[in-house]
Order: sequence, then structure tokens, then C-alpha cells
Amino acid sequence: MKHSFQTLKTLIEIPSITGAYDANHDAIEFIDRFLSERGMHVKRFEFGGYESLIATTQRTMKPTVMLVGHVDVVPADPEHFKFQHKDGKLIGRGMVDMKSSVAAYLDVVDTLQDELHEYDFGLMIVTDEEFGGFNGTVPLLDAGYLPSMCVIPDGGRDWALETFAKGLWLVDFEIEGKSSHGSRPWEGDSALTHLVQLTNDIKELFPKQPDWNTSTCTLSRIHAGDAMNQVPGKANATFDFRYASVEDEKNLMNAAKLLFKKYDARITSEVYSAPCINDPENPYLKSFAASIEKQVGYPTGTTISNAGSDARFFAAKGIPCAIFYPTGGGHHGPEEWIPQEAYAQLQNIFLDYLRKEARLPQSERSSAEHASIL
Repeated sequence: MKHSFQTLKTLIEIPSITGAYDANHDAIEFIDRFLSERGMHVKRFEFGGYESLIATTQRTMKPTVMLVGHVDVVPADPEHFKFQHKDGKLIGRGMVDMKSSVAAYLDVVDTLQDELHEYDFGLMIVTDEEFGGFNGTVPLLDAGYLPSMCVIPDGGRDWALETFAKGLWLVDFEIEGKSSHGSRPWEGDSALTHLVQLTNDIKELFPKQPDWNTSTCTLSRIHAGDAMNQVPGKANATFDFRYASVEDEKNLMNAAKLLFKKYDARITSEVYSAPCINDPENPYLKSFAASIEKQVGYPTGTTISNAGSDARFFAAKGIPCAIFYPTGGGHHGPEEWIPQEAYAQLQNIFLDYLRKEARLPQSERSSAEHASIL
């Protein structure tokens, strides 16, 4: 296994902000070249202006294990795309989320390059995860890339496997009132006042002190009025709902829709994702948990996630997902980091798991090697 951080450094220093086509193209180009040179079968795709890549050890759309990752990151200042190794930490934008895992995938392929024909696994790398995954993972799954299980180090915390990710409902809405001069409010009907009343009623549905385990509601955007001395005749806003259980999702969504109706709030656009549920007793996931424990030296347990990932699209198709994050911090922040030792742990976890779950039976290896030569 590689002991340098060169692969990771290369990926970190590509400023692949979601939607920055050239930078994401550079990242995909680097990964394509890296994997192709080591004997993997690589295919490139583009959906809606977002590039993606599938690489497999066998010529199949249904590998046993799919190592899934994204190279796009949230916006950052240029200096945040400089790889830093200091005080026992590896630092850079995307270090946790999730370039360290993608780089570890590549280094594992490098380690296995002389025996890849003995394995049945693939890599799925996309460039739109931070924008929802609808132009990467979704069309790739729809095209038939359906593994038996997938690994997505993009959720949870501190090596614990994610068993539940909160459901998501992002709602843009509009309320109309009647404009008037700000000095004569009785002649108008403030859309902003109605929006505030709606927001207060919506917030009453949720815990007053939200935390990791509760459903939440965030008023994330708001716009109203065109002049400082005018009663706003129109107000637009966005709610970000996260549901901590299937029951909460049903009850709170229905209650919110009734309040939208009460205040004549018209939904103009919405994004919905069901909760992502994974069974920790699934044999693939139990095996993956054992690979983590073997490297970190203790049982990691399970956790839930506040945010979603592309895992929800796999789970919706009945594909078990090993979702986790290495130890680290600063997620989406200016000093995103993982401990130095976590990078080697990631490599070893993936390698150990592939050797257990993706290695072909001895009887199939000779035919696979022959096919790869052809």
C-alpha cells in the first residue's frame, strides 16, 4: 500500500467546486487516467453538464461492490485548495467530504493492479453530489449500474456506520398580498407579515431545542418587498425540512402542507428525498463493520445522519450501503481535516473488505483473466 499522500494531494488541489466544469473535468480526467493505466475498464458520462465516471474490474454493470464517491466540493477560497500536512492532520477542502476516500480508492486499485482480474468491484465517481446527485448517481443507476452493495464514505461520524439519514424536503414558496405605501399599511396586505405568521406556525411543529436526533426546520432564504417604504405585495422564501423518522416525515409534512394552504402559500419548487435506511444486520454491512473494527481497534457502532447523500438513491433500489466518515472535522469549513493515520486506515479498510467480499472464487479467476486479455 502507498505510504505517500501524492494521490490525495493531487485531488485536494483541484478546485472542483460543484458546477465548475473545467475543474471537475480535470478531476475526472486524472481519475480516468489513473485507473485506465492500472487496467480497469473505464467509461465516461455527462448528464446535464456534469461529468461522471464508472470503472470496473470486470466488464459488468453489476459488480459485487461499488466504491462510490464525489469529487465536487462546496465553494471555498483559493487557499483552501492547498494540501496541508501539519500537527498530525491532513487539511484541505474536501478532505472529509470526500476526497480522502476517493484518493484511498485509487491507491487501493494501485495496490491490486496486478491481480484486478481476480476481483469484481467498481468505482462510481460523480461531480454533482453537493447539488443533489440528480445528474450523476441517479442517471447512472437508471442506466443499469446496480451493484450488490455500495461503499459511500459520506455520512455518519467517527467511523460509525450510518443506519438512518434524515429525510429531506426543500420547499420554495411564494405568498401574495397587496402593495401599498409604507405610511398607509391599512390600504395594503403585507405578504411578509403572512410569511412571518406562517413561519411561526411551522416552527411550532418542531422541537424548540433541535438536536442530532430530532426533526428540524430551517428558514434558509427569504425575499420580500422592493422598496423600504412599501408594504410588500409578494414574499418568497425557502424552508429546509429534515425528518428524523418515517413517522415524523408523514405527520410533519402533512401538517406543513395544511399551513401552506391556510396562508395561501404557493409552492414554486421542491426537492424531496425519503429517509435513507440501512440494516446493520445485513451481511455485507456486518462484514464492512468488521473491516473498520479491524483497522481502528474498537467496535464503532452505528449512528444517524442529519444530512443526506447519494446513498439514498442506492437504498431506494434495495442496495445496502456502507456509509461512514473517518474521524475528522471542519466539514465544509476552511480547515477541513482528518488525522494523518486515518488515510492509511481508509486504504486498509477498503482493501480488507474487497479481499473478503469482491474476490472471485478460484474457479472463476482464470476465465476472468482470459476475458481481460481479450
